[in-house]
Amino acid sequence: MLAEETEEAIRIKGQLKTLIKEKFQTTPNEIKTFADTIRGEGRDMEAILFYQIAAEFYGNQSKAGLVRIMDCTLGIGHSIKAMLSRDEELKPIVRTHVIPLMRDMREMIRRSDDVSEEDRCLQEVYCLYWIEYSEYLVGDWINLESTVKEAIVIMEKVFKERAEKYSVYGTCLHNLGYAYENTSRPNDACQYFRKAIAAYGKAEDIDDDQRAKDIANSQQGVKDAKSKMTIIQSFLS
Repeated sequence: MLAEETEEAIRIKGQLKTLIKEKFQTTPNEIKTFADTIRGEGRDMEAILFYQIAAEFYGNQSKAGLVRIMDCTLGIGHSIKAMLSRDEELKPIVRTHVIPLMRDMREMIRRSDDVSEEDRCLQEVYCLYWIEYSEYLVGDWINLESTVKEAIVIMEKVFKERAEKYSVYGTCLHNLGYAYENTSRPNDACQYFRKAIAAYGKAEDIDDDQRAKDIANSQQGVKDAKSKMTIIQSFLS
Protein backbone atom coordinates (compact mmCIF):
# COMPACT_ATOMS: atom_id res chain seq x y z
CA MET A 1 0.00 0.00 0.00
CA LEU A 2 2.91 2.37 0.68
CA ALA A 3 4.30 1.75 -2.78
CA GLU A 4 0.98 1.88 -4.60
CA GLU A 5 -1.18 4.91 -5.33
CA THR A 6 -3.84 2.90 -7.16
CA GLU A 7 -7.50 3.48 -6.48
CA GLU A 8 -7.65 0.09 -4.78
CA ALA A 9 -4.84 0.93 -2.35
CA ILE A 10 -6.40 4.29 -1.52
CA ARG A 11 -9.81 2.66 -1.04
CA ILE A 12 -8.43 0.01 1.32
CA LYS A 13 -6.63 2.61 3.42
CA GLY A 14 -9.78 4.69 3.63
CA GLN A 15 -11.77 1.67 4.76
CA LEU A 16 -9.16 0.90 7.41
CA LYS A 17 -9.34 4.44 8.78
CA THR A 18 -13.13 4.33 8.89
CA LEU A 19 -13.12 0.96 10.61
CA ILE A 20 -10.68 2.16 13.26
CA LYS A 21 -12.59 5.39 13.88
CA GLU A 22 -16.17 4.18 13.81
CA LYS A 23 -16.13 0.52 14.80
CA PHE A 24 -13.43 0.40 17.44
CA GLN A 25 -13.60 4.02 18.68
CA THR A 26 -9.84 3.93 19.07
CA THR A 27 -8.01 7.06 20.23
CA PRO A 28 -5.06 8.47 18.30
CA ASN A 29 -2.78 7.65 21.25
CA GLU A 30 -3.83 4.00 21.08
CA ILE A 31 -3.15 3.92 17.34
CA LYS A 32 0.31 5.42 17.84
CA THR A 33 1.06 3.02 20.71
CA PHE A 34 0.05 0.14 18.46
CA ALA A 35 2.41 1.47 15.77
CA ASP A 36 5.23 1.70 18.34
CA THR A 37 4.58 -1.90 19.37
CA ILE A 38 4.52 -3.48 15.92
CA ARG A 39 7.56 -1.44 14.87
CA GLY A 40 9.43 -3.10 17.69
CA GLU A 41 8.32 -6.45 16.30
CA GLY A 42 9.85 -5.70 12.91
CA ARG A 43 6.54 -4.86 11.20
CA ASP A 44 7.83 -1.50 10.07
CA MET A 45 5.74 -1.08 6.92
CA GLU A 46 2.56 -1.61 8.94
CA ALA A 47 3.82 0.74 11.65
CA ILE A 48 4.34 3.51 9.11
CA LEU A 49 0.75 3.17 7.91
CA PHE A 50 -0.60 3.40 11.47
CA TYR A 51 1.62 6.39 12.29
CA GLN A 52 0.08 8.13 9.30
CA ILE A 53 -3.45 7.30 10.44
CA ALA A 54 -2.67 8.43 14.01
CA ALA A 55 -1.31 11.76 12.76
CA GLU A 56 -4.47 12.39 10.75
CA PHE A 57 -6.63 11.59 13.79
CA TYR A 58 -4.69 13.89 16.14
CA GLY A 59 -5.66 16.99 14.24
CA ASN A 60 -3.69 20.22 14.37
CA GLN A 61 -5.70 22.50 16.63
CA SER A 62 -3.76 22.23 19.87
CA LYS A 63 -0.16 22.22 21.01
CA ALA A 64 -0.54 18.65 22.28
CA GLY A 65 -1.87 17.59 18.88
CA LEU A 66 1.12 19.14 17.11
CA VAL A 67 3.54 17.39 19.46
CA ARG A 68 1.84 14.06 18.76
CA ILE A 69 1.95 14.60 15.00
CA MET A 70 5.67 15.31 15.31
CA ASP A 71 6.01 12.13 17.39
CA CYS A 72 4.53 10.22 14.46
CA THR A 73 7.26 11.55 12.17
CA LEU A 74 9.77 10.40 14.78
CA GLY A 75 8.20 6.94 14.77
CA ILE A 76 8.36 6.79 10.98
CA GLY A 77 12.03 7.83 11.09
CA HIS A 78 12.84 4.96 13.45
CA SER A 79 10.76 2.59 11.30
CA ILE A 80 12.73 3.59 8.22
CA LYS A 81 16.02 2.95 10.00
CA ALA A 82 14.92 -0.51 11.15
CA MET A 83 13.45 -1.35 7.76
CA LEU A 84 16.57 -0.36 5.81
CA SER A 85 18.84 -2.20 8.25
CA ARG A 86 17.17 -5.39 7.02
CA ASP A 87 16.72 -4.51 3.36
CA GLU A 88 18.49 -1.58 1.68
CA GLU A 89 16.61 -2.36 -1.53
CA LEU A 90 13.65 -0.53 0.03
CA LYS A 91 15.38 2.86 -0.25
CA PRO A 92 13.49 3.86 -3.43
CA ILE A 93 10.15 3.15 -1.73
CA VAL A 94 11.20 5.19 1.30
CA ARG A 95 12.36 8.07 -0.89
CA THR A 96 9.31 8.24 -3.14
CA HIS A 97 6.48 7.09 -0.86
CA VAL A 98 7.36 7.20 2.84
CA ILE A 99 9.18 10.51 3.18
CA PRO A 100 6.29 12.31 1.40
CA LEU A 101 4.01 10.99 4.17
CA MET A 102 6.28 12.75 6.67
CA ARG A 103 6.07 15.94 4.63
CA ASP A 104 2.29 15.69 4.76
CA MET A 105 2.55 15.58 8.57
CA ARG A 106 4.73 18.67 8.49
CA GLU A 107 1.99 20.39 6.49
CA MET A 108 -0.57 19.41 9.14
CA ILE A 109 1.57 21.24 11.68
CA ARG A 110 2.26 24.22 9.44
CA ARG A 111 -1.45 24.81 8.81
CA SER A 112 -2.30 25.07 12.50
CA ASP A 113 -3.52 28.52 13.52
CA ASP A 114 -4.80 27.79 17.03
CA VAL A 115 -1.42 27.76 18.78
CA SER A 116 1.29 30.37 19.16
CA GLU A 117 3.68 30.88 16.26
CA GLU A 118 6.60 29.73 18.39
CA ASP A 119 4.90 26.51 19.51
CA ARG A 120 3.87 25.71 15.95
CA CYS A 121 7.25 26.49 14.41
CA LEU A 122 9.20 24.51 17.01
CA GLN A 123 7.19 21.35 16.26
CA GLU A 124 7.54 22.04 12.54
CA VAL A 125 11.33 22.20 12.92
CA TYR A 126 11.41 18.94 14.89
CA CYS A 127 9.36 17.40 12.10
CA LEU A 128 11.80 18.70 9.49
CA TYR A 129 14.64 17.21 11.54
CA TRP A 130 13.11 13.73 11.25
CA ILE A 131 12.52 14.26 7.54
CA GLU A 132 16.15 15.17 6.92
CA TYR A 133 17.25 12.26 9.11
CA SER A 134 15.25 9.95 6.85
CA GLU A 135 16.75 11.60 3.77
CA TYR A 136 20.16 10.86 5.26
CA LEU A 137 19.22 7.19 5.66
CA VAL A 138 18.46 6.91 1.94
CA GLY A 139 21.48 9.00 0.90
CA ASP A 140 19.44 11.88 -0.52
CA TRP A 141 21.95 14.66 0.15
CA ILE A 142 20.31 17.21 -2.14
CA ASN A 143 16.94 17.14 -0.39
CA LEU A 144 18.58 16.73 3.02
CA GLU A 145 20.47 19.98 2.53
CA SER A 146 17.31 21.77 1.43
CA THR A 147 15.29 20.40 4.36
CA VAL A 148 17.82 21.32 7.04
CA LYS A 149 18.31 24.80 5.56
CA GLU A 150 14.56 25.32 5.74
CA ALA A 151 14.56 24.31 9.41
CA ILE A 152 17.38 26.77 10.16
CA VAL A 153 15.58 29.60 8.34
CA ILE A 154 12.40 28.95 10.36
CA MET A 155 14.30 28.98 13.66
CA GLU A 156 16.13 32.21 12.83
CA LYS A 157 13.03 33.95 11.49
CA VAL A 158 10.72 33.07 14.37
CA PHE A 159 13.07 32.90 17.35
CA LYS A 160 15.84 35.22 16.11
CA GLU A 161 18.68 35.37 18.66
CA ARG A 162 16.71 33.04 20.96
CA ALA A 163 17.02 30.16 18.48
CA GLU A 164 20.16 29.03 20.29
CA LYS A 165 18.20 28.18 23.44
CA TYR A 166 16.86 25.11 21.62
CA SER A 167 19.31 22.26 21.00
CA VAL A 168 17.52 21.31 17.77
CA TYR A 169 18.91 24.52 16.27
CA GLY A 170 22.45 23.40 17.03
CA THR A 171 21.64 19.95 15.63
CA CYS A 172 20.39 21.46 12.38
CA LEU A 173 23.54 23.57 12.08
CA HIS A 174 25.66 20.47 12.69
CA ASN A 175 23.72 18.42 10.15
CA LEU A 176 24.11 21.12 7.51
CA GLY A 177 27.84 21.05 8.20
CA TYR A 178 27.78 17.28 7.79
CA ALA A 179 25.91 17.64 4.48
CA TYR A 180 28.54 20.09 3.24
CA GLU A 181 31.34 17.79 4.37
CA ASN A 182 29.86 14.85 2.48
CA THR A 183 29.31 16.86 -0.70
CA SER A 184 32.90 18.12 -0.97
CA ARG A 185 32.45 21.57 0.61
CA PRO A 186 34.72 21.33 3.66
CA ASN A 187 35.10 25.12 4.09
CA ASP A 188 31.35 25.53 4.46
CA ALA A 189 31.26 22.45 6.69
CA CYS A 190 33.76 23.99 9.13
CA GLN A 191 31.70 27.17 9.28
CA TYR A 192 28.53 25.34 10.28
CA PHE A 193 30.20 22.94 12.67
CA ARG A 194 31.57 25.99 14.51
CA LYS A 195 28.12 27.60 14.52
CA ALA A 196 26.74 24.38 16.00
CA ILE A 197 29.36 24.41 18.76
CA ALA A 198 28.38 27.96 19.70
CA ALA A 199 24.67 27.10 19.65
CA TYR A 200 25.10 23.99 21.79
CA GLY A 201 26.93 26.10 24.35
CA LYS A 202 23.80 28.24 24.80
CA ALA A 203 21.11 25.56 24.55
CA GLU A 204 18.80 25.49 27.57
CA ASP A 205 16.99 22.19 26.95
CA ILE A 206 19.93 19.77 27.39
CA ASP A 207 22.02 18.83 30.41
CA ASP A 208 25.78 19.31 30.66
CA ASP A 209 26.58 15.73 29.67
CA GLN A 210 24.56 15.95 26.47
CA ARG A 211 26.00 19.39 25.76
CA ALA A 212 29.53 18.01 26.05
CA LYS A 213 28.70 15.12 23.70
CA ASP A 214 27.11 17.41 21.12
CA ILE A 215 29.98 19.88 21.21
CA ALA A 216 32.54 17.07 20.94
CA ASN A 217 30.68 15.71 17.92
CA SER A 218 30.81 19.07 16.15
CA GLN A 219 34.45 19.55 17.13
CA GLN A 220 35.22 16.23 15.47
CA GLY A 221 33.31 17.49 12.45
CA VAL A 222 35.66 20.51 12.27
CA LYS A 223 38.70 18.20 12.42
CA ASP A 224 37.34 15.92 9.71
CA ALA A 225 36.46 18.86 7.45
CA LYS A 226 39.91 20.38 7.92
CA SER A 227 41.49 17.06 6.98
CA LYS A 228 39.46 17.01 3.78
CA MET A 229 40.51 20.59 3.03
CA THR A 230 44.16 19.56 3.38
CA ILE A 231 43.64 16.62 1.01
CA ILE A 232 41.91 18.83 -1.56
CA GLN A 233 44.62 21.50 -1.35
CA SER A 234 47.33 18.85 -1.76
CA PHE A 235 45.54 17.45 -4.79
CA LEU A 236 45.22 20.89 -6.41
CA SER A 237 48.80 22.01 -5.74
